[in-house]
Amino acid sequence: MDEGGYSQFCPVAKGAEIVATRWTPLVLRELMCGEMSFNDIHRGVPRMSRALLAERLRQLESGGIITRVPREGGADKGNLWKLTDAGEALREVIEVLGRWGLVHGRQRVTDDDYDSTVLMWALRRRVDRDALPARRVVVRFDLSGIPRCRTGVRLHWLVLERALVDVCLKDPGHPVDCIVSGGIATLIDVYLGHVSWREATQGALAIDGSRDVTDHLERWLRLDRIVGRDLPLIPPRSG
Repeated sequence: MDEGGYSQFCPVAKGAEIVATRWTPLVLRELMCGEMSFNDIHRGVPRMSRALLAERLRQLESGGIITRVPREGGADKGNLWKLTDAGEALREVIEVLGRWGLVHGRQRVTDDDYDSTVLMWALRRRVDRDALPARRVVVRFDLSGIPRCRTGVRLHWLVLERALVDVCLKDPGHPVDCIVSGGIATLIDVYLGHVSWREATQGALAIDGSRDVTDHLERWLRLDRIVGRDLPLIPPRSG
């Protein structure tokens, strides 16, 4: 018997052998959200060891869920990871799992789950690039309430450009247009749609900066849309 299998012909068993191993659904989440490089996938699951991530990617490749594609510039530039048709077919599964967690898992969220690096990486993906101004915008987040056991840090810089949106853990050296400060729990509640941006910024979150940024930041980050209702947890397949 394969130690990783259930030795059952049941389709649920066969699917679970590939998808239900620890960390695998989160790795699939990153791939479905458009991450393709090893480092970018790992940024979405920072508490997962790089060795285990490499193993899970190999398992998903062996299972026909993902495939390697060469980077631009030739094979010597390394590989990226891409979902196969079989992997794309799991998109609805991960979306439904996330919707279930949004409704029924809210009470399971504890202070130990407040990871600022995961939150900022998720906010980065949520940015509506088409709505951004032509110039670069830098938003600094000064977050409190992060438990010591987490990998997160207090300060983050979100660099917004139409061509590229990135998260920096160190000052990128660009002028800061806006500072958002307050408890990480509140910002997570806003991200998940439990609290509105207006409610948060009238109380627990402070936002300071030029009006041409502060007045539009909610829309740029699509925090005016409720995840799971107005905004899918897992984006639809591109192309």
